[in-house]
Amino acid sequence: MNLEVQIQSALKEAGLAPSAKLVVAASGGCDSTVLLHVLHDLGHPLVVAHVDHGMRGEESSGDRKFVTSWAQTHGCALEVLELDPSQLAAGKMGFQGEARKVRMAWFEEVCDAHHASAILTGHHADDQAETFMLHAMRSTDPWSIRGMALVEGRVVRPMLDLRRSDIEAFAKIHQWHWREDSSNQSEVYLRNRVRHELLPLMEKIRPGTTDHLQRLAKRAVELTELLEPLLSEARQKAQTQPGHWRVDVLQRNSLAAESLRRWLCDQGWSDKSSARALSLLEAQVGSAIQHGAWQLVRERSELVLSEAQTPLPAPVSVTDANSSGEWTVDFGTCRWEPTPCPPSTDGLHPGRFWIPQQWLPVTLRPWVRGDRIQPLGMSGHTKVSDVLTQAKLPHRLRPCALVVERESDTCILSVVGHKTSERARLDLAKFAGQSGLMMSFTPTP
Repeated sequence: MNLEVQIQSALKEAGLAPSAKLVVAASGGCDSTVLLHVLHDLGHPLVVAHVDHGMRGEESSGDRKFVTSWAQTHGCALEVLELDPSQLAAGKMGFQGEARKVRMAWFEEVCDAHHASAILTGHHADDQAETFMLHAMRSTDPWSIRGMALVEGRVVRPMLDLRRSDIEAFAKIHQWHWREDSSNQSEVYLRNRVRHELLPLMEKIRPGTTDHLQRLAKRAVELTELLEPLLSEARQKAQTQPGHWRVDVLQRNSLAAESLRRWLCDQGWSDKSSARALSLLEAQVGSAIQHGAWQLVRERSELVLSEAQTPLPAPVSVTDANSSGEWTVDFGTCRWEPTPCPPSTDGLHPGRFWIPQQWLPVTLRPWVRGDRIQPLGMSGHTKVSDVLTQAKLPHRLRPCALVVERESDTCILSVVGHKTSERARLDLAKFAGQSGLMMSFTPTP
């Protein structure tokens, strides 16, 4: 089949109309230059988008001039992005990763600005085989060991079934010129070593390996797309809200468990960490697995993804009945302000706790294991940890639960927002008209 016909067929399969305006990622190399010529001959309005990475000095400038000249000669719109290589190299994904991220975001902006239908790239069958091998070398996640899809979002790759040698031969027949990127020969990049060393060796051992890998990659994409609706359905059953996954569904539905692993990987978790996350299904309530700044916590009925606990501020000593202040933790805010003795016992409500001036100073601090409180109306004491369990406070929030401790006798007067102590019972006749502080707790919505 003629190369031009194959590209036209791929565009049709991708759902692009014959008159669709297209953004073409043009490096100046053979692949994207051939794609530009073919699309122009097919009559598509084109926006030529070129990224100058600034890595190869005059060679990079030459690529830019070549692409600019092509666009002007063929009457096409031109967009150019200049990147700072030092800034990209300093990013956490390294130069290659950061450049790829910035490029794709910019292509999307160009597509929007020109009201184009899609972003086209010149990836071909050899790129597909290389990508498959790179994923297999880097990842243990079967979902990532796949090739590139014809359509991914607004990105379309109409030359995925074409070999690099066929594309170059087609360009030479038509006497189309292109630019050679010298960095494609550098052994610094793993992809180049796969291209120039690994795949030729595999071809020598078993001729046809590159074509086989290309077909295998394509098949992996097809199977992924086939399973995607099933995983999506399972995820809808398991995820009650973003970051909250039902334990019972995950335990009995393997597709739901797999959808959790994929979702965590999408959030930046490694495959190893996302696999460990499933061990929480059989772990004790309160167990957690942390990855970077995030943690997955086993609650009673859910696995919950939240930001890892940050160190709490130092305990606060409140000494003056005329003072006011507040302390915010993950699940709410505790405030105190000067207030006369309340007219009724509503001052003992866990959410509103009045402290007479005679009881000052008091310390507001996070609870610690071993803390005990004598609950209102009871003669015995109970553990603060049991109070939090009875209140069904999620385990991921328990470390920042607060208590109010009277400094004169270390008596815990309140588990803020949850329980008031019998030792804090008010004698309204005794304290009527006296000054003090009202502590109130407002839960986070």
